[in-house]
Amino acid sequence: MSSTTASSSAAAAETVTGSHVLTIDGYSKTKPALGVGDTVESKRFLVGGHRWYIECYPCGQDEEAAGWVSVFLCLDHHHHGAAMDGEVQARCKFVLLNRAGETFFEAPLEHQVLTFCRASYAWGHDIIKITELEELCLLKDCQDFVRIRCDVTVIREPHPGDTHRDLGDLLANQEAGRDVKFEVGGEQFTAHRCVLAARSTVFMAELFGGPGELNNAANTSLVRIDGMEPRVFKALLHFIYTDSFSEVDEGDDNKVAMAQGLLAAADRYGLERLKMVCGDMLCSYIDEATALTTLQLARKHGCHKLKEACTKFVNDVLADVGQV
Repeated sequence: MSSTTASSSAAAAETVTGSHVLTIDGYSKTKPALGVGDTVESKRFLVGGHRWYIECYPCGQDEEAAGWVSVFLCLDHHHHGAAMDGEVQARCKFVLLNRAGETFFEAPLEHQVLTFCRASYAWGHDIIKITELEELCLLKDCQDFVRIRCDVTVIREPHPGDTHRDLGDLLANQEAGRDVKFEVGGEQFTAHRCVLAARSTVFMAELFGGPGELNNAANTSLVRIDGMEPRVFKALLHFIYTDSFSEVDEGDDNKVAMAQGLLAAADRYGLERLKMVCGDMLCSYIDEATALTTLQLARKHGCHKLKEACTKFVNDVLADVGQV
């Protein structure tokens, strides 16, 4: 008697998403000084372990695009050096924001997977006619700046033996070996104390204690965490195990709330990289509804770059109001 066993496996690509905002102040004065082919660049920003920047041509990238605003997402190949011999897969979306930080125009490339490499490091298009931009944004809202947000999604192909992927599977699928339970906002989560301690010195102290306290700390099977939402703690665990963000429900409000909660959690548990990533993300979502709350958060948790971005936004709004 013989038997046949069939098996199959599949690996899904991992995605990492981030955003950056390019603001061109004094647009009415800047545009006449620029011609076709003249560009304005954003600061560099990190998404998916790669450094990017936005290139905007307020009068069009070439003669064929004259009369249009052209925008490109660029991979900083000078930063990567030899690593740029490979390819980076990503999707991007360009969004124009008004004075309140709300979307009033969207030019998507998000469904198209773009390949960035040393030879082709920039992708973009002519997103809006200059006359339409001025009619929709500048004249309507009496503002003299252009604000462009670029949402970038980097696609990472799975690699056999990827430690973070393996740990992510351990968190998602394996109950065996979990030796500590957390109660957060009425919900319970289980995890592996060694994984947490390896990633956070705060967890190391809380779960294993100092010299002479090891045995007592190891017997602690239930840890109560106050002052944190369950969904934030779940996302914190996901980052600790996978070094990446978990999926967030669509909507800027949800992303901002999650980033704010994770920033506070990252500071609490000494996760500096997560704290930096949350700060960079919040810099891209500063508007009239979030500026003051985010500013208070930045001051409390020592995020200097985020504090400066919020302060600049508030000062710009006050200056605009004073000119009305």
